[in-house]
Amino acid sequence: MKADVVDMEGRPRREAGAANDFWFAQVDLRLGRIEFVVGRLERQVWLIVCAAFALVAFEVVRALVMGN
Repeated sequence: MKADVVDMEGRPRREAGAANDFWFAQVDLRLGRIEFVVGRLERQVWLIVCAAFALVAFEVVRALVMGN
């Protein structure tokens, strides 16, 4: 048995053309943009979480100082 890959009609398969490379380049470009947006969103969420914890810390300090 030969190690060649053939299609159902018995002809050897052709190599992928240049259009395949173009398609993968477009997919890579879009995935890069998605990763950039997700990274920016992650930074914004961390900023909101840190700001919320800072406000809670200020309220705790104020309660301790004013609480006598």
